Amino acid sequence: MKNLITIQKTFKIFKRLSMLAMIVSFIAAGTALLGLLCVIEWQSDGMLGFGRSVMAFTGTTSLEPAICALLSDVVLALTDGLLFLFAWRYFKTEQADGTPFTHSGADQIRSLGIKTIVMPLVAVIISAVIYSCFDMKNAPDWSNAVSVVLGIALILASLVFHYGAELEMQTKETTK
Repeated sequence: MKNLITIQKTFKIFKRLSMLAMIVSFIAAGTALLGLLCVIEWQSDGMLGFGRSVMAFTGTTSLEPAICALLSDVVLALTDGLLFLFAWRYFKTEQADGTPFTHSGADQIRSLGIKTIVMPLVAVIISAVIYSCFDMKNAPDWSNAVSVVLGIALILASLVFHYGAELEMQTKETTK
């Protein structure tokens, strides 16, 4: 029972950390979006009417690289925020169940593992398309190796949790 208490305390900490990371990711996405709107306003000489005059003063001819980078950052930060949201939901469910060894929890972990592999890959593809649309050649070097390895680890953990749930069911049937 001591190990289960340690697991529960650890999962409670991870629940809080995933909530914090989710909030930070969504704030980063919102900040990038706000910056994007400001840059678009600045470049278009829109409502405030001082964009192009400031650009002429600073010697800048185009803000398209900033628009491209900020749009890409919005996509990547939203993806991270959603992944942290899904992780937080798993930790919340696990805390309610009182054990990670449930079939529904194991299914949630497997789903999180698949999302951890697929969602960052899709976000990187969308970001690459954004950079291509703006004709930007110096796109950041994105690597999804970490998300793929983490996704595979989560899928493997789901198998262990399924096995643990089966053992718990067998133990309960034996003790009856």
